[in-house]
Amino acid sequence: MQAPDIPQNETQRLAALHDLKILDTPSDKAFERMTQLARDLFDVPIALVSLIDQERQWFKSHQGLEVCETDRAFSFCAHAIVIDGPLVIEDTHKDKRFADNPLVIDSPNIRFYAGFPIRPLQGIAIGTLCIIDHQPRQFSERDLKRLGSLAGQVEELLRQHKLQVELTQTASMMQKEQQLLKILHQGITDYQALMSEKRLWVFLMEALRELTDSDYALIGEVLPSNATNALKVHAITHLTWNEESRSLVDQLRNGSLKLTDPDSMLGRVFAYGEVIIADDIAPHIKRSGFPIADTPFHNYLGVPIFSGEHLIGMYAIANSQQPLNQALLDWLQPFTDTCSLLINLYSQMAEREQVMLDLAAARDQAETASRAKSEFLSSMSHELRTPLNAIIGFSQILANSRREPLSVKQQRQVSQIERSGQHLLSLINEVLDLAKIEAGHMTLSIEPIILANVFNDACSTLEDCAEAAGIQLRYTSPNDRWQVNADYTRTKQVLLNLLSNAIKYNSPNGSIDISVAHLVDHVRISVTDTGPGIDPERQHELFEPFNRLDAEGGSIEGSGIGLAITRELVERMSGELGVDSQPGQGATFWFTLPTASPGANADTSADAHPATHPIHAQPSNAFTLLYIEDNPANQRLMEDIIEEMGEITLQIASSAEIGLEIMRHCSPALVLMDVHLPGMNGYQTLEAMRRDPQLQTLPVIALSANAMPGDIKRGLEAGFNAYLTKPLELDKLEATITQFMQTASGKEP
Repeated sequence: MQAPDIPQNETQRLAALHDLKILDTPSDKAFERMTQLARDLFDVPIALVSLIDQERQWFKSHQGLEVCETDRAFSFCAHAIVIDGPLVIEDTHKDKRFADNPLVIDSPNIRFYAGFPIRPLQGIAIGTLCIIDHQPRQFSERDLKRLGSLAGQVEELLRQHKLQVELTQTASMMQKEQQLLKILHQGITDYQALMSEKRLWVFLMEALRELTDSDYALIGEVLPSNATNALKVHAITHLTWNEESRSLVDQLRNGSLKLTDPDSMLGRVFAYGEVIIADDIAPHIKRSGFPIADTPFHNYLGVPIFSGEHLIGMYAIANSQQPLNQALLDWLQPFTDTCSLLINLYSQMAEREQVMLDLAAARDQAETASRAKSEFLSSMSHELRTPLNAIIGFSQILANSRREPLSVKQQRQVSQIERSGQHLLSLINEVLDLAKIEAGHMTLSIEPIILANVFNDACSTLEDCAEAAGIQLRYTSPNDRWQVNADYTRTKQVLLNLLSNAIKYNSPNGSIDISVAHLVDHVRISVTDTGPGIDPERQHELFEPFNRLDAEGGSIEGSGIGLAITRELVERMSGELGVDSQPGQGATFWFTLPTASPGANADTSADAHPATHPIHAQPSNAFTLLYIEDNPANQRLMEDIIEEMGEITLQIASSAEIGLEIMRHCSPALVLMDVHLPGMNGYQTLEAMRRDPQLQTLPVIALSANAMPGDIKRGLEAGFNAYLTKPLELDKLEATITQFMQTASGKEP
């Protein structure tokens, strides 16, 4: 028997063969049909697609032959590869190369062979399409041409297989890339929520396992010391092989056990910052650094986490289904960088928490003192109002008495008593307002209001006072479309206080100008007088309670707390109050308020307070969706989404507590609820709903950035009717809402 030679291009030939990724793949109907066609066309018992590997010939299709591979040394096809052309042997018994071949003298007893090389890539022959008979036979040029045509079809099938494999790998890689991006986005955007629930490290560990298809993972923080670094494990896969392993893992998780051996496979990472890759971990298991020596690890990757040049942490995986190599490390680099960022944020937060603990006592003392002062002022103000009401009331009775009218002198005296009483009452009211603000008891109704309404209301109130004082009041009412987010009553109070001061502290025959400037995201209202002006070095004293800048002994009445109240009110409405002045040049007091979004609801009447629109108002025949979300940006996004869908009335609640009240008073058809909410979270809210007979059947969709399979499973098991993840997939959101709409209307989804 003559064994086949090795082709000169063997290295390139094997590379082309392996590049097809066809070896040892399952049976394929397309190849089977091709060999069956060859058998039928040439009326032979055996037809093969034979691929010549380094030590064997492997059959992608083997019609009429039970075995799927044979030794390359016995291969007829290997001879065709060497000559790089068709090989036809009409009678093997007459060919000394094959007469004593085991495949000739034994099964399958080859007497006739015809093989045509297949060259799917770069013209390199990797195998043959061959036909075999148990009897010698003639093979014409026409037969050879037909066999060559079939071989060409096999080549095309091989190319199609390679393309399909590459497309599948690309799709898988794209899916992994999307998964990686989603994890990175969630880790950054939901960092605070993950930290508050103490889930950050478990989230990163589970994400690492999912990204690398690994059974085990850990992630930890490097603790530097004078001797050698130690590793504080923040999260580790729970290995529950026995009581010893369970106890050790629990100690690692709670931080009572730290890893310190620098010569272990873990230690080389956290002590020296090395990347450790091991595809055969068995010889190293005793020095692996894992406290569980009997855990069946078969591969391992340890990666250091650096912040600049400083080693701050590490992560490790074991039993990964993916190849552990540099390509995987490069692909995981964004995850490693994100871990670095989060570990730094974690350390900073820990330091900040310690500082906050150190300041807690001083802060509590200051708050207690402030609360005591505010409560005292509030109590005294209320106590003073009772006798003062009597003083003012009786003075008014005396002044208006018809039975015993007062003399002119007595009228003047009683009038003075009433004016003094009214002045004292206004001082007490201002003190009470200040006490309410400082105690946090001042409630504001923030809503879109038309600025022109406030202007007209305040200016008409003080026009007579300005005229009586000889002061010219000049203003132009702002555009009716200009709206601000503020409390109507308190905005009017701010403007009245500034105008009143401008009248009182103006020069004789002076003037007051009111102007409005519409800036990018706020409106600035300015009140300019022609008074004596204020020294810039003392302007900060204007806003100190009871400080009147040496005007206490003058003829102008006042308490010195009006501007302090005004500033507090403006700041509580997300605005700013300031003054621009120079001695002898008058003063401009200005304040800003945030602009309302275009089209926000407000009353368009000239003098009325904007009407309050009930939150529950909706068309009786509309499908009502309640969205519980505390993030304003997400609220605006949902408004835009629902507006596009149509036929849906959207209600928004910023907390679960408000949402529950809306459900009880105006039951929606569907609730879409963020899981991470201030106060009650989504799970607590769902539990409260299911205990309430009125709400227990109301469908609830959970919305969360916790997108791991375990999170979704937990949400559905808790009783959510559906569980959607962030970032939102709009198609999925709309399909889910539409399904519940159809169910509510009695239609089939």
